[in-house]
Amino acid sequence: MGARGPKPKSPALKLLAGNPGKRPVEAKRGRRVKRGIPPRPVELTGEAGAEWDRLAVELDDAGMLAVTDRGILAAYCLAVADMLAARDAINREGRILKVAQQTSKGEVIGHKFAEHPACRMLERASGRVDKFAAALGLSAAARSRLEGDAPVVETAADNKVIGIRDRIQAARNGG
Repeated sequence: MGARGPKPKSPALKLLAGNPGKRPVEAKRGRRVKRGIPPRPVELTGEAGAEWDRLAVELDDAGMLAVTDRGILAAYCLAVADMLAARDAINREGRILKVAQQTSKGEVIGHKFAEHPACRMLERASGRVDKFAAALGLSAAARSRLEGDAPVVETAADNKVIGIRDRIQAARNGG
């Protein structure tokens, strides 16, 4: 069973909304793991390797990648490569295929139309990409659920979101 209730909002979204719950808004702090880019598995080639190279740097720059994330990041990159390969096959051959119907002796007795097998592969790969992306914190909602090392921000000088919220509130108050 999945998590119950609405997905939690990120601290930045809570601040933009004016913190309607009036609870302290602070970033969660979790256990410390060794941050950094894990070594790329040699099995990741082509599109999967390119995705690893692109995403590992982005996640590391954001402070969201640990050496222990090697497996989940590799699985995500493989799912992206599968999704792109399926999309490429569909683009080349179309979503619908004309398939010959044969007798048990191999004689063609007609044709039927069937969905390309790559359509199902694309659907499955897209689901895996979505699942792994949530685990890696690649969406705003997923990032808010992950325990990170983000510092607690208290002033408008430290956080642009608070500055924007303060300007909106000042405009609403006529100031």
